[in-house]
Parts: sequence; structure tokens; C-alpha cells
Amino acid sequence: MKLIRSLSDEDGIILLEAVAFTTLAFGLILSLGIDLVQLERRQIGLEQLARNAARFFLLNPDSDFSEAISTFQELDSQMQVDQITLALRCQPTDCEASGTFVSLEITSGDNVAKAFGVIP
Repeated sequence: MKLIRSLSDEDGIILLEAVAFTTLAFGLILSLGIDLVQLERRQIGLEQLARNAARFFLLNPDSDFSEAISTFQELDSQMQVDQITLALRCQPTDCEASGTFVSLEITSGDNVAKAFGVIP
């Protein structure tokens, strides 16, 4: 009987509403935080892939670049399921000459990572 009386009391209803609102708000904030961490993890993985691929190309300009990218992609479990797009630009256009500036851009969904360097 006392429980029914306390639930019908105004103070009990306010407390119940506050707990429910706090629980929902905390759940939404936690969900948003987890999504942001996953997005940041994907961006960091993509930037790491771009840096490693650029280093590999700068040290081995005559090797198979797409095979190296797929090897680096297999090392990161997050990047294995992603479809990536590569854009490699060289200035001047000869990508194997010493002193050539190389710019690499890797895109995966909405994430973009860039790396650059000069062939020794």
C-alpha cells in the first residue's frame, strides 16, 4: 500500500522521470561516443595505410604498387572490409625518376587520407 501511495506522490513521479531521462540521455551519448571512436579509428587506419604505401612507393617505384596496397590493407582488420580508391600523382610525370614529387590520396567512403614524398 505504501508503494502505491509513493508512486502516486508527485515527488516519486519526478524522480522516476529524472531517472528515465538520464538513462536515455546517457545511452544516446554513449552510442554517439562509440560511433565517433570507430570513425576516428577508421581515419587513423586509412592515414597509416597512406603513409606506408607512400613510403613503399618512394623506396620501390618500379614494384607492383596495387599488390603492396592490398598487403598493407590485410594487416589492418578494419581496412580489410573497406573498398578503397587510390590516386597517385607525380610531378614531373615520370614517377620513377629521382627527385620526383609523389602525392598519394586514398579514399574509403567519406574518409580521405593523403601522403606525399620525394623519390630519392
